[in-house]
Amino acid sequence: MNSTSDNRHTAPGTLETGPLVVGILGISIPVSLVAVACVTGSVIVLILAVLAMFAVGGATLTFVMRLTSDPVEDGSDPHAE
Repeated sequence: MNSTSDNRHTAPGTLETGPLVVGILGISIPVSLVAVACVTGSVIVLILAVLAMFAVGGATLTFVMRLTSDPVEDGSDPHAE
């Protein structure tokens, strides 16, 4: 079967802009927490902002490592030589 048949119903560029939208939302959470911490003077919110930055950085690193890794070849392909 053709593996690209499930992508026919999506708008052009949707698959490329998905990670960008998720990244912008992921970055906006720590930035908004820092802004709230600055306005309120809350140390707890500032600590949450730092933890959120580490979480976003870890998720970004995981995403990049997954994109750059080679696919695993299990050898069960009957068409392989």
